[in-house]
Amino acid sequence: MTVDAVGGVWRYALDLARELVNGGDSVVLAGLGPQPTRQQAAEAEAFTTLIWLNTPPDWMTHNGGDLDALPRELLAPMRDHAIDLVHFNAPTQAAGFDAPCPAVAVSHSCVTTWFHAVRKQAVDGAWAWQKERNRRGFNRADAVIVPSRSHADMLETCYGPIARLSVVGNSASPVPKAEKRQPLVFAAARWWDEGKNAAVIDQAASLTRWPVFAAGSMHGPNGGRTSFSYAVPL
Repeated sequence: MTVDAVGGVWRYALDLARELVNGGDSVVLAGLGPQPTRQQAAEAEAFTTLIWLNTPPDWMTHNGGDLDALPRELLAPMRDHAIDLVHFNAPTQAAGFDAPCPAVAVSHSCVTTWFHAVRKQAVDGAWAWQKERNRRGFNRADAVIVPSRSHADMLETCYGPIARLSVVGNSASPVPKAEKRQPLVFAAARWWDEGKNAAVIDQAASLTRWPVFAAGSMHGPNGGRTSFSYAVPL
């Protein structure tokens, strides 16, 4: 079972699930947060079982208690599908998980390391609970996976030593090569997020003859915003 939310790791989750199914395993994708599109759901259901849970992902709540229901919510699908391994795409989801099977927790990013890297400060205020809950998730997991050595180092700078920590790079299945290519640069991100560093993309756009197209929202839900002078916002 992979516990995930539709977002940046959805493609990785599908590719991983597809390879496991091709190898003879069965996979259940348990989603959190906004519902997938009809196309996303159809793609997943073509080779896996897709279910959707009521617990929100950590980035959609300011109260760690809102995540307490997840371990109980997983009990029924784990029983119904005879799950023998759970793969969490956030360490907060592994906190409090007490089922008698191994749990893998993947940290792609987190609020605590975001504050450390972007703001040069410790996480506090409304987000402080995330550090405690991530720590509990790391402690519970039988394996902790990160996509880069730099993120692994940042986690241990912020949280201290993490047992059973391994680096496994992000990857996706190859796509067919285009017969023709256009001279352009494409970037996609939630540009209002300071961590995406829109200023660097804009500066690069001022230095190249190729047009730089930037897809993604320029206005965040909490009032964050940015703009481009040289890159072309889509």
